[in-house]
Amino acid sequence: MKSRDLPAMGVSLIAHVLVLGALYLFKLTVIDPTVQLDLETVFEPERTQEEFTKELEIQTEVAQTFNTQPGGAVTGEIGASTGPVVTTNKVEQAETLEDPQVEVSLTEVTLPSDEIVGKDFGEGEVTGESGAAVEGYGAAMSRMTNELIRMMRKDKLLAVWLFDESGSMKDDQKEIARNFNEVYEEIGILTKKDEELKKRQSEELILTSILSFGETIHQHNKPTSDIEEIRNAIGQIPIDTSGKENMCNSINATIDEFVGQARQQRRRLVLIIVSDESGDDGDNAQLLETTVSKLKQGRIPAYFMGRESMFGYPYARVRWVDPKYNLPHWLQVRRGPETPMVECLQWDGLHSRWDTQPAGFGPYAQVRMARESGGIFFILPGEEEDLVNARQIEKRKYEFLDMKEYQPFLGARREYIEARDREDFRRVIFDVIERLNPYIHKELSIREHWYPMSIPEFQSEASKQVPKAVKSMGLIEQALAMLDKIRPLRDTEPSMRWRANYDLAYAQLVTFRIRLFQFLLAMDKHVATNPEPKRKDPKTPSNAWNLTRVKKMIVPDQEQYDRLKGAFNLKMTREEYLADLEVKEKEARNLLEQVAKTHPNTPWAGRAKYELSVGFGMTFVDVHRSPNYDKPVQLPNL
Repeated sequence: MKSRDLPAMGVSLIAHVLVLGALYLFKLTVIDPTVQLDLETVFEPERTQEEFTKELEIQTEVAQTFNTQPGGAVTGEIGASTGPVVTTNKVEQAETLEDPQVEVSLTEVTLPSDEIVGKDFGEGEVTGESGAAVEGYGAAMSRMTNELIRMMRKDKLLAVWLFDESGSMKDDQKEIARNFNEVYEEIGILTKKDEELKKRQSEELILTSILSFGETIHQHNKPTSDIEEIRNAIGQIPIDTSGKENMCNSINATIDEFVGQARQQRRRLVLIIVSDESGDDGDNAQLLETTVSKLKQGRIPAYFMGRESMFGYPYARVRWVDPKYNLPHWLQVRRGPETPMVECLQWDGLHSRWDTQPAGFGPYAQVRMARESGGIFFILPGEEEDLVNARQIEKRKYEFLDMKEYQPFLGARREYIEARDREDFRRVIFDVIERLNPYIHKELSIREHWYPMSIPEFQSEASKQVPKAVKSMGLIEQALAMLDKIRPLRDTEPSMRWRANYDLAYAQLVTFRIRLFQFLLAMDKHVATNPEPKRKDPKTPSNAWNLTRVKKMIVPDQEQYDRLKGAFNLKMTREEYLADLEVKEKEARNLLEQVAKTHPNTPWAGRAKYELSVGFGMTFVDVHRSPNYDKPVQLPNL
């Protein structure tokens, strides 16, 4: 370095120091540590359909003070069961929380006073909640009190309660009638204590009318503020024997009947729908969208008190005992699905599904109406002792962060179908579901119960069922080939719900393939050995055989394998078959375990664990079937 360059370097160094110093001072001025930041948005500009849920405690006493809770309160649970709110490590591990999109408004913020916190947060601050998990009607009614008070700060209300007339709702109606007194007493106490509402007590801030619906709709009282009259009206709700729940039509008729009256009296119309089913007309896409449009145009929030949907399945089954013969019957009720259309297999490998796997969300049609109108869907607890396999629900819960990536689509069905069919991955999965739907293809319904005891009659029935099993195995092979073809798209699919749908369907089909071959082995073994019944009760002697699923699989001896080899034109030796069976069993087990591991604490994991728990084997057990089942009984329509 030459000496003449030193002055120039010195000048350059000084200039850079001055510039950097100025920039440092400029940064301190802009980001003033005394300025408070108001965070305007989190994650997305519009609130997505997960609509955080809140676990509510049962209120057994009338409140003396008012604890304001806005319609969009943040909570930690999304299923029907209760449990602790999400833990810190779950928040830290959630991928969706790594890079939140935040808009910063550099305005001063002051904490609101208690008086301001008690004010209404404003209409339309959020869309409605897709599911608020509550411990029972007491908790739901307490939350409704808060909602009604919140709306009463701005408007006088006309609250219309719509009760499902199905026989399964009778106990629910009695429970609500018991809680009504506390709700309206609590509203009266809060009205007297609230400074704004106290000035308007003479205006009859809320009138209530009770309606019920089944195939048609009935009104049981004119709008009133008389609590006793309201409770008596609930007691007048009939049982509809048609078995139809025309929910959307009933909501439409209610709006048409009361919206003019509410407008004339300068009241806001509020609907509270109480039903343990998803409604028979909720599948009508046009009717559902008409109902949603009416609710939104009329600023009519719809609140639902209902049950959790069945996972990817329209139905649940309820136990009913006939009073004449005291025999149990399992009656089908519509309880789902949680999506616009089913996204899971409707087949369990032998026939249509009978499981009671909760979805973590309410039925699609009801949740859509609640969310779009600014209402809430209250997921009531699964305390339904007559529901088939109700014990599956008792201890199950789905935490918010576990289910956040698995939210069902809550837009219009038309939009759902268009979006699904644009993507090969989703379209093929739905095609597989349709191809293997026993409600569409009756040949997929293989008999499981009450086979005849005598071998000739058993063989006659087996000759009808075995071809169904063989055809089903061929359909499974075709479906697996379809799913194999789209496997490369699996990891690029953005929806965790659709990835889970793929994973579970593939694992189930591999499992069903094994069970169906075990079914053939069980049939052959039973005819060949003609086993003696093990049941020894002389009062209820064995008179039928039931096929049952067991963990231990049938390993055919050489004689049995030779029979099957000839019947089905098998090319493998017995040793090759046994080796292949071991590989297939291991594959099925690994696939199911992978579903549970990849999608933990979700319905997909629950269903995979169920398949593992029942095992892959098939066998026949002797049972007693009451001859009174063959006598005519009038089954109720629930």
